[in-house]
Amino acid sequence: MKKWMLMGLTLLLVFVLSACGSSGGSGSSDESSSSGGSDGVKEIKVTASNFKFEPSEIKVKKGEKVKITLENKDGNHGLAIPDFNVDLQKPSSAEFTADQAGEHEFHCSVMCGAGHSDMKGTLIVE
Repeated sequence: MKKWMLMGLTLLLVFVLSACGSSGGSGSSDESSSSGGSDGVKEIKVTASNFKFEPSEIKVKKGEKVKITLENKDGNHGLAIPDFNVDLQKPSSAEFTADQAGEHEFHCSVMCGAGHSDMKGTLIVE
């Protein structure tokens, strides 16, 4: 019985730790993964993997309509921007108006492993 419990806990631990990989580095972009939509909406694709977002810095203009799309490359991740009431719990999109100037943190909103608390980025509204 103890052998099966130990095996089960080991498999659970492997699953939790593999939800996110461990890799350093950070990306920064305001254009490479964004485009202007035909309806005046700035479209931004954010890829989540290995305890990081790419891009990790996003710049938009105040008053601009933004559509942010989350894609998971490795593991299960979410993307939350609390200042704009955005919380993507799976690969999907959200639209909002960037009406608050300044720097706004975004972070992973799905517990993804040991580096989860370091999985952050910045939305800069100019």
